[in-house]
Amino acid sequence: MQKGRQKVPHLDAPLGLPTCLWLELAGLFLLVPWVMGLPRTGGPEARSPGGLSWAVHLDNLEGKGQEETAEQKADALARAAGLVNAGRIGELQGHYLFVHPAGHHSDQQAEAIRQQAEAVLARHEAVHWHSEQKLLKRAKRSVHFNDPKYPQQWHLNNWRSPGRDINVTGVWERNVTGRGVTVVVVDDGVEHTIQDIAPNYSPEGSYDLNSNDPDPMPHPDAENGNHHGTRCAGEIAAVPNNSFCAVGVAYGSRIAGIRLLDGPLTDSMEAVAFNKHYQINDIYSCSWGPDDDGKTVDGPHQLGKAALQHGVMAGRQGFGSIFVVASGNGGQHNDNCNYDGYANSIYTVTIGAVDEDGRMPFYAEECASMLAVTFSGGDKMLRSIIWTSVPYLASYVSPVLKENKAIPLSPHSLEVLWNVSRTDLAMSGLQTLEHVAVTVSITHPRRGSLELRLFCPSGMMSLIGAPRSMDSDPSGFEDWTFSTVRCWGERARGSYRLVVRDVGDETLPAGTLHQWRLTLYGSAWSPGDIRDRQRLLEDAMSGKYLHDGFSLPCPPGLRIPEEVAYPITPNTLKTLVLVGCFAAFWTVYYVLEVYLSQRDVASPPVCQRPCRWLPRSRKAREEGAELESVPLCSSKDPVEAEAEAAGPVIAAAAPGPGLRGREEQVC
Repeated sequence: MQKGRQKVPHLDAPLGLPTCLWLELAGLFLLVPWVMGLPRTGGPEARSPGGLSWAVHLDNLEGKGQEETAEQKADALARAAGLVNAGRIGELQGHYLFVHPAGHHSDQQAEAIRQQAEAVLARHEAVHWHSEQKLLKRAKRSVHFNDPKYPQQWHLNNWRSPGRDINVTGVWERNVTGRGVTVVVVDDGVEHTIQDIAPNYSPEGSYDLNSNDPDPMPHPDAENGNHHGTRCAGEIAAVPNNSFCAVGVAYGSRIAGIRLLDGPLTDSMEAVAFNKHYQINDIYSCSWGPDDDGKTVDGPHQLGKAALQHGVMAGRQGFGSIFVVASGNGGQHNDNCNYDGYANSIYTVTIGAVDEDGRMPFYAEECASMLAVTFSGGDKMLRSIIWTSVPYLASYVSPVLKENKAIPLSPHSLEVLWNVSRTDLAMSGLQTLEHVAVTVSITHPRRGSLELRLFCPSGMMSLIGAPRSMDSDPSGFEDWTFSTVRCWGERARGSYRLVVRDVGDETLPAGTLHQWRLTLYGSAWSPGDIRDRQRLLEDAMSGKYLHDGFSLPCPPGLRIPEEVAYPITPNTLKTLVLVGCFAAFWTVYYVLEVYLSQRDVASPPVCQRPCRWLPRSRKAREEGAELESVPLCSSKDPVEAEAEAAGPVIAAAAPGPGLRGREEQVC
């Protein structure tokens, strides 16, 4: 007999593999409609902002599992308030969006929900700050193109009046075109499929916050609008030499889009937009803001401010995201961009516009916080200077200076002073100024009649609060911050003088300056360092460094992990889980069928007579050999077989020393 394991013939299972696959697909198609109908959960990007929602900042937790513990605490707190935790707001640690799961409510229902949520959030010890999300009004600021063809792009190359352009052609000739830089247009979408944008489009840096998907394609409205973001993108990165449309000022750059302004807008949505893909996108172009009507005072709210600060600290691999904003189009309403919190922020680069003659257009705004102007109000004039990073930001904040003094009518004025000493600046290391900010609380029956001027220690004057004829708001200013860059590079130490006066011609009660606070932002550079920097800038402006072989070493960025360009949505994750469960179920079923079939084939034949063990041969016992047990059926009568085997069985009952007795079974 041949030794070894007995082979079992292979038989196909009753359910073949194709049949299992068909059943899996059938079950999947039956469940997909159910899955897609499940309630959607997830982060604030997946939530329509039309309902009731609250932004909540929870105190930081200590120890391991901090994020998981914070999520659990946020979930529990949301349930206690009758809300649902929609997840963390963008990249802001500890900030969560709580939403009410139901749809639209009557005024009475909404008020009851609001009272319950406010009561729970106001008294909870872990809530550091909370705010109900309101819809924000933001107006798009247009860039005017009279003709899309390049010969008519006088702001790039002015043939009729040489020199009155942004002087970019010489930079292009030296192969400086924005290559290696990604600019994202935060607006109403980018039509990235058109011929002038498609080759430079960056899908990995794009997102649609209005529809919660990765594609920022604009949705035409009833007036065939929503082309503002596409026009901005074309001005920045339109592809040259393709016999189509115009040429972008940085046509070698990558262009991305974040669709934000084509639907209801909240503070939390702005915060997500300002940090979206911030390790991919280098520059955020935001040509929009509050209404330029000459009477609005508004800007980024709590979350938007935090996201701007976080972006300039952690974005762009630690070098900081660059936020570029337009000064505004409220010139015809006598508006001023210091009443726009985006243009007024120290974390943004505010750019104004000049016309072909170098004068301010009728629609343009000016303010003390504006850093530069350019033709057609678009690009950054000095972006090509291949530069050394400035030192870390240093700052000084004065105490709140309570005045409670009346504001006189012009020509008289109210003057208040604050002296910043060397001792005040010693802890921060601040030496030279960049931004100077003044936060004021003023009551006045007509806000637009106020004029605020700030004098730095050198005597440089900044009109930080210009009068506005359209602004008749009686609420005054409540902790509103004005800023200026007119004192950039000056010594920080010295006396700062705030001058406030009423220039109105109406007989109204006098306003009151209740309190103010001075904040200085700058660096530890000495005046000598500033002069060296100015010389470097002059050399760069002269074209000294614009040749092919010149480059400056770039220090390495922080080790910040890349974002996932296309996150898995909750519905997609549920679908994948169900598909995996069905695949596992049918796989187990198929394996079980095959196993049972093989077991039936491998079973030994059933004998009709009793089976007995036959002893091994004497020679086998002496050699200690192991033999396979082979089922054999005997044709003899059981009694005869038992009699014949009696002798050998008795002899085998006492095997020799060191030998193992093993009998063969005979049927």
